[in-house]
Amino acid sequence: MGEQRAWPVRYQVTIRSSLGQIRKLRVLTWLGPEKAIAIAAHADGHSYGSPDGIYDIDVEELGPAERNERGVVVSEGYLSDRMEF
Repeated sequence: MGEQRAWPVRYQVTIRSSLGQIRKLRVLTWLGPEKAIAIAAHADGHSYGSPDGIYDIDVEELGPAERNERGVVVSEGYLSDRMEF
């Protein structure tokens, strides 16, 4: 894992299955792209995906997490590790 960042970052993780299915998952983490991949792969294996396995995986950084009017991280719509937040 990389160093913890000063503010969480949004990622889009694209998972390609061994059967050719493509799944895109949005992830929010403080700990870099490797952590985003780990969160997405874990979610994919637990009811988000299918049992056909992961053939390939890509990650794209989408930029810093949004803030609400109180300056709090907006995490709705993103997978995350609840231990980080």
